[in-house]
Amino acid sequence: MTGAEEACGLRERKKRATRQALQRAAISLFLERGVEAVTVEDICSRAEVSPRTFFNYFTAKEEVLVPWNSDIVARTAQHVRDQPAEHPPLRVAHTVLATAIDSAMAAPTWRDQAQVLREHPELMPRVVVASRALEAALADGLAQRLGRDREDLYVGLLASTAITAMRTAIQSWHRADPDLAPHGFLDRAFDLLSRGLTAD
Repeated sequence: MTGAEEACGLRERKKRATRQALQRAAISLFLERGVEAVTVEDICSRAEVSPRTFFNYFTAKEEVLVPWNSDIVARTAQHVRDQPAEHPPLRVAHTVLATAIDSAMAAPTWRDQAQVLREHPELMPRVVVASRALEAALADGLAQRLGRDREDLYVGLLASTAITAMRTAIQSWHRADPDLAPHGFLDRAFDLLSRGLTAD
């Protein structure tokens, strides 16, 4: 590894550590005081960073609740392209989003993020808005994999339907036993899609 590569790797680790510190600070404050009572300045004070640093990572305090970060989004299109050629598009989307959930669950704050969202379901629209980047990356990968235009109706519909399935699965998980793994809900959602949403 060259010196430049080592420096780049160190910068990425520092960025990841700063992001996680901000999330830990914000979520602990949310749980202590409630989301409305917490300001960006409060979060920065606890994390010992400046508001300018905060806004390098998030556009608003609620965004710390989004379970997937920029690294997950950045890997999504390539992950789509790397799936076995014989796998149909819906299965590919399912696999890629399951991996995104795995990556989110690896973060030290994911259970507390889920708890805040369970206690404040009115914040879910913020997560929905933030999921657009993940949806766009999924669509990019699907378009490249299928040899279609990014604006193709099928590509757009598949990506948005897959993201909706994931969001609905996560919401169902939030309402259920938090000790359950979210994968079962995601698998169920994609099974329903694969059967044309035929009711049991």
